[in-house]
This record gives sequence, C-alpha cells and structure tokens, in this order.
Amino acid sequence: MMSLGSYTFYRNPETCTYPQKRKRASAIETLGGVAYFSWGCVLPGQPLGLKWPGMETTMFDELMTLFEADVQVPFDPDVGLGTTYNVEIQSLLGEFLAPYSGAAEYKKNVELKLVIM
Repeated sequence: MMSLGSYTFYRNPETCTYPQKRKRASAIETLGGVAYFSWGCVLPGQPLGLKWPGMETTMFDELMTLFEADVQVPFDPDVGLGTTYNVEIQSLLGEFLAPYSGAAEYKKNVELKLVIM
C-alpha cells in the first residue's frame, strides 16, 4: 500500500511514475564548437504521476482535502519498505461517473500529479 501524508491509500494506482533522478545540463553552440554545462543528476523537481481507472468518491474527496491543504507531505510508495519522498500535490483530476443503482459514487480516469521537493 502507498501513503501520502497521514493518508494510506486503500486502492493503489494502476500506474505510478518511478521516482528517478534527471540530469540537468545544457549545450550551447560556440564559434568553434560547443560548450557543455552539467549540474549533475537531481531528484527535486521531478514529477510523479499516479493514475486510477476508477475510485470511490470518498477516496477522491480525501485526496482533494490533501490537495487543498497546499502543503508538503511525505509520499511513501511502499509503506514501511522503501524510500519516502517529500512532495507537493500539483493536481488532482477525475471525471464523474454516475452511480449504479444502490452503488457508491465513483470518479473515473483519476490522475494525481506530485512533484518531488
């Protein structure tokens, strides 16, 4: 299971971006060739995307509460077993899916975007 802040997901996403460092570099053409500048590999600023084909509205609402708090929270992609990342929630999007008779309301095509701080 995954956790975001104090909230533990009861349904993991179908897809999740792997936290990976990216090289920050730039190449500039010069009169005689090229100047290459590299600032190494960094993790802060890298995006993470989590996607669900559907989720209960109650779960979506709990994630929306975290989004609206607009604060950094720890993200643990595998509770207690791996690395925890401090993240900000960039966006939370989902489409309304009308409930079946007697069933809970659902959101479909839910996307949660995080950025590593």
